[in-house]
Amino acid sequence: MTFALGEDQILIRDAAADFLADASDSTAVRRAMDSEQGYDDATWQRIAQELGWCALAVGEAHGGLGLGAVESMLLFEQAGRRLLCAPLFATAGLAIPLLSQIAELSSSSAASQALGDIARGATRFGVSLPSQPDWTVTAVTAERESGRWRVDGELPAVVDGASCDQLLFFAIVNGEKCGLFMAPRDAEGVVTQALEGWDRGRRFSRVRFEQVRSAQRLDADGVAPAALRRATALARLNLAAEQLGSAQACLDMTVDYVSTRKQFGRPIAGFQAVKHRCAEMMVRVEALRSAVHGAAVTADAAANDDGTELELACAAARASASDTAFWCAQEAIQLHGGVGFTWEYDPQLHFKRAQAAVGWLGRPDALREHIASTLLDEGEAPSLPKPEGFRAEVAGWMQAHLTGRFETLRHRGGPGDEEFEPALRKEWERELAAGGWTCVGWPAEAGGRALSIDQQVIFHEEYARAGGPGRMGHIGEGLIGPALIHFGSAEQKAQFLPEIVAGRCFWAQGYSEPNAGSDLANVQTHCWQEADGSWRVQGQKIWTSLAHESDWIFVLARCEPGSKGNKGLAFLLMPLRQPGIEIRPIRQMGGGAEFNEVFFDGALAEAQHLVGQPGDGWKVAMGLLEVERGVSTLGQQMHFAHELERIIAAARRNGTARDPVIRQRIASASIGLRVMRANALRMLADGAEVGLRREALIYKYYWSNWHRDLGKLAMDVLGEEGAVVSQDPAIRSLQQMFFFSRSDTIYAGTNEIQLNLIAERGLGMPREARPASP
Repeated sequence: MTFALGEDQILIRDAAADFLADASDSTAVRRAMDSEQGYDDATWQRIAQELGWCALAVGEAHGGLGLGAVESMLLFEQAGRRLLCAPLFATAGLAIPLLSQIAELSSSSAASQALGDIARGATRFGVSLPSQPDWTVTAVTAERESGRWRVDGELPAVVDGASCDQLLFFAIVNGEKCGLFMAPRDAEGVVTQALEGWDRGRRFSRVRFEQVRSAQRLDADGVAPAALRRATALARLNLAAEQLGSAQACLDMTVDYVSTRKQFGRPIAGFQAVKHRCAEMMVRVEALRSAVHGAAVTADAAANDDGTELELACAAARASASDTAFWCAQEAIQLHGGVGFTWEYDPQLHFKRAQAAVGWLGRPDALREHIASTLLDEGEAPSLPKPEGFRAEVAGWMQAHLTGRFETLRHRGGPGDEEFEPALRKEWERELAAGGWTCVGWPAEAGGRALSIDQQVIFHEEYARAGGPGRMGHIGEGLIGPALIHFGSAEQKAQFLPEIVAGRCFWAQGYSEPNAGSDLANVQTHCWQEADGSWRVQGQKIWTSLAHESDWIFVLARCEPGSKGNKGLAFLLMPLRQPGIEIRPIRQMGGGAEFNEVFFDGALAEAQHLVGQPGDGWKVAMGLLEVERGVSTLGQQMHFAHELERIIAAARRNGTARDPVIRQRIASASIGLRVMRANALRMLADGAEVGLRREALIYKYYWSNWHRDLGKLAMDVLGEEGAVVSQDPAIRSLQQMFFFSRSDTIYAGTNEIQLNLIAERGLGMPREARPASP
């Protein structure tokens, strides 16, 4: 799957954004809302005919452009961002998915003709939009009489029902199967009653059929389940994309407002409470963008499957969109203060749309229940397709080698369990190295395999799926190795890289200090250079994972006396087994002691083990931290998926799988996993592992809070069983995860620091005030 947008896709997105910035600004939206029809006809004609937006997702065989779900997603996102008042959503977002599936699977000439009319901009559709997930549940009936269909009944909520050309709806045929029908709005017997909604930007009508005999049946003999599932999924995706655009608009207008609104003599954007709330909005918006983009990519890749994965992906995106749109709209009102409650400002428009859309095509709780049912009620998970190509190579090697004495390592040694069999896990590192499976993403000249991003993703996924243990070589392979490749000298590369590749040298990270917390620039450990060029280090590092099992440590220390912040720092490589270094374990709340304090009392770093120049420490340190947002995150997510599987197994075993609240929480956890995978693939979309784009900025905050919630879910599922120290590995691992996950939102930047970074780097909000230097 590719998450990188192509040039044509970017052009579609940007052209739509530019057009709607003029044609659907706040003034135009309010004018359309106040009009009798509910939209500007001239704007609609440009959209439908000149710009060809209605032809976008119509197949070429029916006169359309034949583009995919990603292009539609980009278009509907911009429409939602500007609250476009037009028949676009009903016609292109709802009617096209239904008609396309009927035309394809039923070979319906009427459906094909309707698609051609839409593509030419000649027809506007009104579509029944129910609140329940299954929109075939209907009170409309159709019976065959004298070669024609007689339609009776009522549709309670039809989008654009009062202004469309054709009505598209489901009806029960002869009291049995459900069929898809089309009827002219102005046909004899069609009675339309416009409904007055709080959201004036999307008009609904109640439509009553009184012996209507001009309807056409579009399907051959009942709507095929596969066609209905795919059409429903795509309609939900289009709606989710719209809501993504609305949530983004709420974030944008809020950041703009708080940046100019002054209180106590300064813009309120500088207040940490305001910054953090805006940052939370950005986290939710970017998470939703990943969910929607992931579902669209799935739609374009899943044209020929049974629709199960697409259905789940779009249900997850839709549930997330409903929650996110409402949350961002209410935050926009709150952060606008008093004016946010007024008619004059636009947050109220998005708030009304978010509330109105809660039930369209299924309420979020109903969609989560559908996901929960798939996870909890449908027996064993379906078997995965047999891996092929490179995936089969990785899976086959893991199956052949993760056996014998290594069998006990399966799914062990992860966070909270890193003290498990360290010696055997070091042997496993050498086993991996012998098979060529260490440093797979490193360039060949550094000793790596130079695998593509796609291949690295496959490796990490299959490693985790096979139960590969927590990597003892992670710090060396994933952090210091890439840093040395980028910043190190030729001598340093020659000395250290081969040993990391071979699985013979293990590293620890010397960043955090007792008084620095998440403020890495507040380094107090200092170093000085001796006459022979070597360096001596004095100070203390803390929270150093597996320092007691490591051979070397990289240390950030202050090399210029009197320097402050990120200036005057050195990046040193130091052997841990030497005089002047003491390692003390830190016992954690779960009983383990994988973290350590490391004390330096004149410890030695050789002259050739300074990375870069004196004063370059911050640059090297930041480059190393950015590497953490690499493909290994996909492996982390597979580990998370295994934890969720264990929670599901426990819920099935003890009966909590029937608890409605637990079911909702399990579904939410599953949705979060989808979001993380899609977000990671967005991060890697351009082939780069380093960067601070928005999707990368939110990643640590998102996964750490998700994982902390997963730990609590695990203990709530276990119930009384969780309160007793268990010797059952499946239960004990969940208990350990619960306790260790308390640290996820603290290490590598606390939640509060992460929110500051998101607000300042992602949203351009003012930096925290810092005391003036003496």
